[in-house]
Amino acid sequence: MKLRIFKDTAVRAPVTRLVRLCEMVIREETGHAFAGQVNLVFTTDGKIRKLNRDFRGIDRTTDVLSFNLDDPQDKDGTVGEIYICVGASTRQARKYGHSLSAEILRLACHGLLHVLGYDHARAADEKKMKAREDYFLDRLSRGN
Repeated sequence: MKLRIFKDTAVRAPVTRLVRLCEMVIREETGHAFAGQVNLVFTTDGKIRKLNRDFRGIDRTTDVLSFNLDDPQDKDGTVGEIYICVGASTRQARKYGHSLSAEILRLACHGLLHVLGYDHARAADEKKMKAREDYFLDRLSRGN
């Protein structure tokens, strides 16, 4: 799996930890590594609002959006794209009392779990997804 990072706006992203996190999630959730790549895009409030409106019919800013693209076994394919809104991430980091890097890692994990098939439309699914996020972020913070 290759993680490609794109920036529509300035942000200091924890690149090494993002790569480690994505590799860990994919390996544990699928039992193997993806041959393709995942794109992680840091974007603005305006651009993510447009994506949210165009693809989900929700005309407001959101923190993270994920899209499934190519077959995970296509070594030249893009498995998924994860868009993280830097403005929303910054506001949420302040609100929750942690660093912007911690919030970016949380949102990247959340987005990748969506790419891998997780959803949180129902309360039980939300609880399961949140537990997986917490598990992976805890492992990352402990260096496992």
